[in-house]
Amino acid sequence: MHTISRRKALIFAAAAAGASVVAAPATAEPAAVPSIWDGEKMYTSYEKDGTGISYPGKVGRPKAFVAFDTQCPYCVQLMDRLQPYYDRIDVVYMPVTLLSINSEPQATTMLLDKNPHLKLEEHHDKFRDPEFRGLRYGNVNDLPVDLRNKVWTNTKIHRRSGCLTVPYGVFKNAKGEYVPFDHKITRAELAKIFDLE
Repeated sequence: MHTISRRKALIFAAAAAGASVVAAPATAEPAAVPSIWDGEKMYTSYEKDGTGISYPGKVGRPKAFVAFDTQCPYCVQLMDRLQPYYDRIDVVYMPVTLLSINSEPQATTMLLDKNPHLKLEEHHDKFRDPEFRGLRYGNVNDLPVDLRNKVWTNTKIHRRSGCLTVPYGVFKNAKGEYVPFDHKITRAELAKIFDLE
C-alpha cells in the first residue's frame, strides 16, 4: 500500500495551514488529514467507479482527483488555484452532494452536458451571483436518474475513503504516494505536490 505516511500527511497539512485563503475566517483551523482517510482507496475508487469532469489536454498527464460540492465556496477557491496546472495535471473534479438541495441537480446538469468542463466553468463564473449560486437547472425529476446516481456514487466514495469535508483532493506522486490537499494550500505548494518543481 502506497498511502502517504501520517507524518508526511501532517507536514502537508501544516504547509497548507500557512496558505492565505480568500474570504476564509481568521480563526480557520489548519486542514487536518482524518485518521481514517485512505488516499489509495480514494484515488483508485474514483478512477474505477467515479464520474468526473476534467479539462482537455495532453493524454497521459498525471491525475489528481478532487471531491467538490457545487455549493461550496472553498471549492471555488481551490479551482482558482488549480487552473494554471490543467495543461500538466489532469485535475478530475468529482461532484458530490453534501451541502444543499441544489448540489445534486447542479452536478447532474454538468455531467449531462456534452462538454461538462464548460458547464463547470459556467457554474464557476456564476457562483458569486447574489441571487443564486451557480448553474440554474430545470425540474429535478426530469434529470436522468443514472447521472443522478453517479453523483451519489461519487459521494459514497468520498465518505468511504474517510473524507470529512470538501474540497478534498488526492494526487499520486512519482513515488507512488497518495498525497492529500484542500483549499488551504497555495499554488506554489500545489506545484510541489504535483512534482512540478
